[in-house]
Amino acid sequence: MKIYIFRHAQKAMDFSGDPDLTAEGHNQASTLLDLVLKKEIPQPTHLWVSPRKRTHSTFRPLSEHFKLPLENQEDLLEQHGDESLQVFRKRISKLLEKASESKNDVIYLCSHYDWVIEAMSVIPCETDLSEDRFSHWSPCQCVGFEVAKDGFYKFLDLKRINP
Repeated sequence: MKIYIFRHAQKAMDFSGDPDLTAEGHNQASTLLDLVLKKEIPQPTHLWVSPRKRTHSTFRPLSEHFKLPLENQEDLLEQHGDESLQVFRKRISKLLEKASESKNDVIYLCSHYDWVIEAMSVIPCETDLSEDRFSHWSPCQCVGFEVAKDGFYKFLDLKRINP
């Protein structure tokens, strides 16, 4: 089974607390679909998103093309203001464990900058995910892993999605 973790595409600046994507962000979302169609990254079987508009918009072209539902996962939300780092990391670990239970699926997860950064610190992986290349996450960047039966992650790929 494979898991690909994406930071949402470029978001608009507004004060609603739940902004959508910019035009560039929508282009990144379309480019993501193109990369899957070109087989540069595997076709998803599940699209997990946080409840925020920007994560839904990032995966909407994939959802529409492959007729896959966008599956809301509350645990993909960014860190809550009253949530300690320890509790936040446990929430991330719980979601990754849930995703790892699938057998032959390719699960795409779309979340937020802080979630992705903390996920790199809790993923059990042979590759050192604290290296510099994993510490700077541009919009729509993704990392892919193959998950072994024992729950250990093997690093596959790190991609920046540029329109």
